Amino acid sequence: MPKLHPCPNCGSFNKKDALRCHACGRALQGPAELPPEPLPEPLPEPSGPPAPEPPAAAGSQSAPQASSVVLKQVMGGQVYSALVGDERRRRTPDPPPPPDAGAAPPAEFAEGEIEDNSDVIAAAMDRIRAKAHEEGHRFKPYVRSKSRREAGPKAAEELAEQMGLAVALLRERRFEEAIEPLLRAIARDDENRTSWILLGEAYLRVDRPYKAAVAYLRSLELSPKDEQAWLGLGRVLRFLDELPTAASVLERATRIHPDHADIWAERGLVLASMQKLPEALRSLGKALDLRPDHRVALAKRAEVEALIQEQGAAELEAELAAPPEPPATNQPATEDAAFAGDILQEIEEAIHEETRKLARESSDEMKPEPAAPPPEAPRPPHVRTFVEGLDETMEGGIPWGHLVLIEGAPGTMKSSLAFSILLHNAAKEGLHCLYLSLEERASSLLRQMGSLGLKLDVPKGSLIVLDPRTAADMLAERTDWVAALEKGIRAIKEKRGLDLIVIDSLEALEVLAKFKDRRREMYRLFEWLRDLAVTSFVITERPDWLIAGHVLQGRWDEDFLADGVVHLRIHMVSDLEAQRRLRVVKMRGTKHDTGYLAMVLDDGRFRVTRAMSP
Repeated sequence: MPKLHPCPNCGSFNKKDALRCHACGRALQGPAELPPEPLPEPLPEPSGPPAPEPPAAAGSQSAPQASSVVLKQVMGGQVYSALVGDERRRRTPDPPPPPDAGAAPPAEFAEGEIEDNSDVIAAAMDRIRAKAHEEGHRFKPYVRSKSRREAGPKAAEELAEQMGLAVALLRERRFEEAIEPLLRAIARDDENRTSWILLGEAYLRVDRPYKAAVAYLRSLELSPKDEQAWLGLGRVLRFLDELPTAASVLERATRIHPDHADIWAERGLVLASMQKLPEALRSLGKALDLRPDHRVALAKRAEVEALIQEQGAAELEAELAAPPEPPATNQPATEDAAFAGDILQEIEEAIHEETRKLARESSDEMKPEPAAPPPEAPRPPHVRTFVEGLDETMEGGIPWGHLVLIEGAPGTMKSSLAFSILLHNAAKEGLHCLYLSLEERASSLLRQMGSLGLKLDVPKGSLIVLDPRTAADMLAERTDWVAALEKGIRAIKEKRGLDLIVIDSLEALEVLAKFKDRRREMYRLFEWLRDLAVTSFVITERPDWLIAGHVLQGRWDEDFLADGVVHLRIHMVSDLEAQRRLRVVKMRGTKHDTGYLAMVLDDGRFRVTRAMSP
């Protein structure tokens, strides 16, 4: 069995040639400096006076008298808190002999006892678990599989590739899309602390605090003193309105990292929410001492000072004069933690804290209605499809405000056509578009569209893609699915504006919303889309029914309720060749051709021409 070396920081065992600890990332000492192997358990001695020990040979060293490391399990999995103790002292009541005055302390314990923060972390886990249970969510900390193998060179390359993609998406504030590459990176190496930190940040930005908590707790398992993990755990607790527990976590974080401005600022926000204004003012002042240009701390300090002036209590001034909290020693951060801090700092500068508050304010029923949005710019009478040869057959395009079904069999490019319409209108007409994908994740959808040659180059915020996970969250806790969908999409419209919307697909929505009366639910959905005063496209599945060479349309309720119907199908030109075709079955308010058009996608642009027989 290969010889294992214990880590002097956390006590976990590492391979003989390891340079850094696999658990906490600390640099390991060289083989020559490692502590000796523990002595075997002595055999019981016979009764009677003990025999005197033989004197040590000249030049030889006595057995080390240092205390051993006692590991206390504090979380699920293989995570322990390292404490300094001596098992031999625990087994016998006799005190050890005094050490020699000139003996130097063992190298592995030169830094003193390791602080145990398991009490604060365990209390935070209990509150998060209780909160999740109250709200009907599932919370389970990450547990590493015992059968998991160590990452090899190929996995390291894939990890670097996925991390590069995730960091690029985070810099562009595309948090939802960054989650998938981060999960892939963790699948390659679940001991990479940076990927867990970024995953927690991404989950918190898309309002999934329980999954963010799992990521931050895993980061603390890998490194119990990681400043970004402590800060993230405090932010999760504040998001869940667990303010006392958040204050306890952040107070411990300031003792571990007294020079971290973001931790002091977050603690000030929590204390201000708890109406502990003097303490909040001191924390915010400490953050500004460390970083004078901290925007969140500057804004919050001005707000707290105004509240204190309004109260006008003399005892508050006396309390402000109290001496500041004693600083604690701080250890230098590792390169990985510094890298994560740089990324998170850029994200924090790009998105103000109020962005996250918007979603919470929209879910608060007791708050007044938001102010009316600014008047909308005049809209064109028609929405262009940017399909070459199609707009001319409909007098310039689709009339504004219409609800159009795009229906067809699998492989007829329904989703691609709808996405192309939104993409070109966002890029060339400056319209605000929303693509609600209920079957395919956003990252997969965008990769597919990019592979078709569609140039994903639009103004920021003009094209938003929501994927199945977001839609499931919107509909999960509501008995009235239309009200849930309306609330989420109306919030997007009020914040960014909305002109065009695609729902992909109607059948997936029917499953998620659990339709009871299909015709009635279709009517509610379509009327709500019309009330939004937007042009909407709904994708629906339609198989081809061929009888005696004729394509027959079934009786579908939504076809009668919609303003327009665009049918796509695959026509067999011969036994070996097939051709995609498009037909405008119905379009109210405009004259249009009703015959089939041959449809092709060439260099990222759809084009239709009149279909020729056969």
